[in-house]
Amino acid sequence: MIKLLTICISVSIGFALEALPIDLTKNWQVTPRWTESKETPNTPDWIALESLPVADAVAKLDFDPSKVRRITAYKTFLISSSDFDEVKKDAFSLHLPYISNVYKIYLNDVEIGSGGKLDENQIVKSGYRRHIIIPLDRTIIRLGQNSIRVLIAADHGEELTIYKLMNDIPASIDRALVNQSINEEYLTYMLLFLYFFVGVYHGLFYLKRRMEAYNLYYAMFAIFLSAYMVFRSQLIYYLGLDPYVQTRMEYFVVFYVPIWLMLFLDNFFHGRLSKLSKVTFSAITFIAVLQMFVSRAISGKILLGWQLSVLVLVFYSIFVISRAVYQKNKDAYRMVIGFLILVVTGIWDVLGATGLVPIQNLNLLRFGFLTFVLGIAVVLANRFLRVHNEVENLNATLELKVEERTNELQNTLTRVQELKVQQDGDYFLTSLLLEPLSAISGRSSSVVLESYTKQKKEFEFKGKKREIGGDIIISEQIVLGGKTFVVFVNGDAMGKSMQGAGGALVLGVVFLSVIKRTQSKEEYRNKSPERWLKDCFLELQSIFESFDGSMLISVVIGLVEEETGLLYYVNAEHPWTVLYRDGVASFIEQELELRKIGTKGMDGEIRVRVFPLEHDDALFVGSDGRDDIVVGQDAKGNRVMNEDENQFLKHVEYAGGMLDKLIERLGTIGELSDDLTILRISWNGNMKHLSKRETLEYAGQIFPNVEYKKYIELGHLEEAFVYIENVMTHAEMDEETKPYFQKEAARIAILTKKYEYAIHTIEEILPYFSTDNELLLQLSYAYRKNKNIHKAIDIAERVRSRDPKHFRNLIHLTECYRNANQLERAKKLLNKAELLEPDHPQVKKIREIFNQLKTGSN
Repeated sequence: MIKLLTICISVSIGFALEALPIDLTKNWQVTPRWTESKETPNTPDWIALESLPVADAVAKLDFDPSKVRRITAYKTFLISSSDFDEVKKDAFSLHLPYISNVYKIYLNDVEIGSGGKLDENQIVKSGYRRHIIIPLDRTIIRLGQNSIRVLIAADHGEELTIYKLMNDIPASIDRALVNQSINEEYLTYMLLFLYFFVGVYHGLFYLKRRMEAYNLYYAMFAIFLSAYMVFRSQLIYYLGLDPYVQTRMEYFVVFYVPIWLMLFLDNFFHGRLSKLSKVTFSAITFIAVLQMFVSRAISGKILLGWQLSVLVLVFYSIFVISRAVYQKNKDAYRMVIGFLILVVTGIWDVLGATGLVPIQNLNLLRFGFLTFVLGIAVVLANRFLRVHNEVENLNATLELKVEERTNELQNTLTRVQELKVQQDGDYFLTSLLLEPLSAISGRSSSVVLESYTKQKKEFEFKGKKREIGGDIIISEQIVLGGKTFVVFVNGDAMGKSMQGAGGALVLGVVFLSVIKRTQSKEEYRNKSPERWLKDCFLELQSIFESFDGSMLISVVIGLVEEETGLLYYVNAEHPWTVLYRDGVASFIEQELELRKIGTKGMDGEIRVRVFPLEHDDALFVGSDGRDDIVVGQDAKGNRVMNEDENQFLKHVEYAGGMLDKLIERLGTIGELSDDLTILRISWNGNMKHLSKRETLEYAGQIFPNVEYKKYIELGHLEEAFVYIENVMTHAEMDEETKPYFQKEAARIAILTKKYEYAIHTIEEILPYFSTDNELLLQLSYAYRKNKNIHKAIDIAERVRSRDPKHFRNLIHLTECYRNANQLERAKKLLNKAELLEPDHPQVKKIREIFNQLKTGSN
């Protein structure tokens, strides 16, 4: 009787201690297997767990790595009569904060709940869940001692646990109404709706003002955070999603939350995204997508890595805001308080979730974000007020500011107009100086010149419209060696407007100065065409070279002999000269030999080109404006320039060699982008220029015939000379063929030392073979042998001007200067010959003569 009384007293005391809610967080027993029977923890494989979470005991257990891990957690608790009285109008309810993964729950060995599905040694369906709330049938609950048995299974690498609490709500047995209130998260729903509304608002704001990208990032931050709160609420379980799919979606959303905030701060304070933000966003996107396709164990490790990376993102965000504060950004001052609260609450939740610090995850981030949103609202409100105040201030002083600005603009416009008048005055005076220089002067019956000039720069000064630019055309008539020539120049000076006009002015003055000297001084009139061109070019080069490269000019300088139509010219980086003959246009140059006049350090010999014009030929010399034509626009609106210089040949052919039609044609294909000058030269003479022939015909016979060849082979030159003399007196010898025989006769005459005859004959036929350098060399040789050294030098220098690398002429000219006792000049020419053929016997012979002269003088 006494014993029974003692038991009743103990039970009563125990009941009093176990009043509702009944704490289920302590005094558990755990074993590494499932025990679905009425087995109690009285075997050695059971270990005591002082307090949840169960994971603390799992760490001490051993599991077969080839099988799914299983445990049984067992606990007893007491229910008193007062507890039954308290729930008369309610019901008992079990609350477990979180179980992972597959589970079964037994109360007094009766199954009351389960989650997931286990098929032998494989988890078929996950069952982990937050806030498991199970109403308890009164018939199962006993007065006095009761037991709760939880069977849990999980794969290796994932959680195998029962949490002690979730959101500060512990594991317990309480009234059903109390536990049911856990699902009534009205504050959470209000906050997530607020965040979603804020996100949508800023998203719409971004659509209206796309230049403010920070609105987009802030909108995504708010929307993703509201979506994350949905996943963390009990509302998500009403969707009936598979727990693993639900977790993947939750991780995908939460991974982006901090990076959207990082992008927002970066763009808000810097106006752009840093490389770190871009790289981080790419990395987050990668792991967010990756975790959708891996196991839950690996997904958990990815989550842990992301949680640690959040700390880095927080520190970077703190750095961005701190720097903005340091730079005295007013918006940063107002944002920093809300951001710090957000950071503190976020760090608290992350550390609580990871278990790195023994604190509970209280889900404070929702309140931190609310504070942050209010901080942003204050920032935006202040920004609006600043703009509003600026607008009001602007409206108040608008009239005054408009008047001040108008006066400033009027003063500026007046100043610009004054400068414009001064500039146009300078243009006008320069154009007046250029006008008399750029002219076609001199009249010729056989050489016809036509010109066209269009300068790009047009201006008006005192009602007079004029043009100014760097293109120039000059022509005149001069006499050289008793023959009349038409001299011309077409130049294109570098630079636009005044700079180009300055170059053209210098060219015109110097060139006309050379012409006037030639017309007035006999020593200039006695020069050969080649020497005159060479000296003129060198004089221009010396003048322009003094500008130290700041003034360059491309030119074509030429002489046209009126009687023969022979053209002598030099081209210094000017567009190639075009010949229109028999309906076909072609370039008479094929390579660049001289750089622009004024180029410093110009090396090499100046080569004078010779070209025979025929009756009705048309020669076109023009500046690069003929090619620099805008033919259209590309897709981006940029000008498309003509880049094919051969197009000009087609235009000349289309115009039939007529200048006016050519200009009209150029105007129809596009717009000029540069100054344009074109000079057309035609020759109306009747001089017949003869070309080289290998064989000749006369009176039905071929020359050279067998008889003549035999004379030459045997060295019977006198007989050969007599033979040619007889052929030339033949009655059927025509005037076109005779010069060829005279040419051969002159050659034989030189070989037979009939130098007077050779000189007379070559002088007579030279106009027919005006481009034959070999014939000129023979004439010079004949003069040298005839002791007329001065004439020999003059003709040989003409050959050297045409062909500076003619080896035999260089040897001949060296001998001429040696005979004229101009030894230094002779040595220089020998050096040039030696560079061409250093081992030639004549070079060695003359070199030895010079050495002997040097030795004799010593």
